[in-house]
Amino acid sequence: MKTKFAMAAVAACLILGAGAAAAAPIPKGGVTAAEVAAALQAKGYKAQIGRDQAGDPMITSALQGANFRVMIYSCEGARCAAIQFATAFDMDKGLTYELINRWNRERRFGRAFLDDEMDPYVEYDVDFEVGATTEAIENAVDVWESVVPAFMRHVGMLD
Repeated sequence: MKTKFAMAAVAACLILGAGAAAAAPIPKGGVTAAEVAAALQAKGYKAQIGRDQAGDPMITSALQGANFRVMIYSCEGARCAAIQFATAFDMDKGLTYELINRWNRERRFGRAFLDDEMDPYVEYDVDFEVGATTEAIENAVDVWESVVPAFMRHVGMLD
């Protein structure tokens, strides 16, 4: 009887363990562009690694029909301390500060602002300087997945 119970317990652990991916540690110093791109791709997004105007790594992708960038900052070699998700929308008539201020007042994630043509931008910053896990990168993608459609609804681009 004890043997059957032990075998069942081992089988249950194997089955449960197979369904959940282990979070791999990210060393102190931050993430690499490849790690961030892999997290996006694991969730079904394209992730093209390139460089911004300053020569820092940058990833381009899209969500809900909105193109976005992941800028990667404070790099020491391949590891970078912070990332910033960002997207912008070109509006025919622009928006009001009141609408953008309401977003910033009511929302915890995703800082919004207007450019000089009153077009809306939303950004989400994540700090990985002291290290993290692959699961933390995936969580940042999850947060961004919730920010973009909510912002698009807020500015009248989604019903």
